[in-house]
Amino acid sequence: MSRVSTLFIVVALAATLAGTVFAAASSEEVLYIAERQHGTILLLTYDVNPETAVARQAGTPIFVGASNIDPLTIGAKHFVYVWDGTDVWLYPTASNGAPDAQPAQHLTFNFAYPVYSFVADPDGKYAYAAILWTDSQGNSDAAITLFTIDPSTGKLSDTQKVVATYSNYYTYLNGFSFGIKGNMLFAQFYDDGPYTCEPGYDGYPVNQANGNLGAMKQLIAGNANCGSSSAVTITDQLGGAEHACCGAGSGYVEITRIASGTQIFCQASNLTFCGDDAGDITFDPASENIIFPDTDVKETFIGHIDFAQLQLAESPSTIPGTPAIYFSPDSQVLFGLYKQKIGIYAFQSSTGEILASSSLSLTGKATVATATLHQ
Repeated sequence: MSRVSTLFIVVALAATLAGTVFAAASSEEVLYIAERQHGTILLLTYDVNPETAVARQAGTPIFVGASNIDPLTIGAKHFVYVWDGTDVWLYPTASNGAPDAQPAQHLTFNFAYPVYSFVADPDGKYAYAAILWTDSQGNSDAAITLFTIDPSTGKLSDTQKVVATYSNYYTYLNGFSFGIKGNMLFAQFYDDGPYTCEPGYDGYPVNQANGNLGAMKQLIAGNANCGSSSAVTITDQLGGAEHACCGAGSGYVEITRIASGTQIFCQASNLTFCGDDAGDITFDPASENIIFPDTDVKETFIGHIDFAQLQLAESPSTIPGTPAIYFSPDSQVLFGLYKQKIGIYAFQSSTGEILASSSLSLTGKATVATATLHQ
């Protein structure tokens, strides 16, 4: 059955206070780049100055077996998980985030289908491996298996316990993620039912005592049909959707505060970019800004979220083109992934302004991940 085609947020979802995402003065911003070079994957580590946006290489690049990177900080200790459909490798790191040359652990998954997504919860207790497949009836199925994490070593233990299953004929899951906290595992979905082409997010509440997942909750459903476009994004505090039916100026952006259900609605008459089409949208982890890669004008805009006035205020800063957007967990650095470079931007979440910028060149296809290390 097709989902409700309007933005829908479950207000009962526990919210994380905005102030908890800001880093202490002794924090270290780290950028990981897994770059494919001559048939191998090189993992590079950079320490980034959050005031100047200058990146300095940390440690020595290492060859790894996959390009999916999932950093995890547990107290003062930091680990990097590298994974693909069949295996996961654990690398402890130095204080600057640079991983050891050799993994401390290598696990081979023993599932009927390749792992589609592997995520460690930000609280450092559990990790989850998700497999996806289509059954003989044409249903899109999923199963999520629980791993526990040793807080002193970062090592994984496979409990072999399936903590959630999913099956739906029209709607399939296509990604899993956490916010700043580990209390909710977000499951991105796409509904391709009759006359429906709609993205959204569901969520699994996480039992912090044992890692079990509760019943799936519907969180966001973008308002879209197959003749229009839509994009969605989510944090622990906010849900957002963008919709454009028929070209530049026809769209809108809707943002909902999860704790209260308060909404901000923005269209072209409010801010020009709100009426355009976005390839994707992203909130900063501080939940204070929405990043809008405008495909109509090939420029990325920043809207500062003002719930007091129930409006978006356009930042004076923009980013050239429409790169994939990533943030440091404390929102102090914004990264734009282009085909041949990574743009690095010192970011002020309280205003949505870019204070400084730099870039790193890429020689091959790359994936990135970020971490904030507290010294």
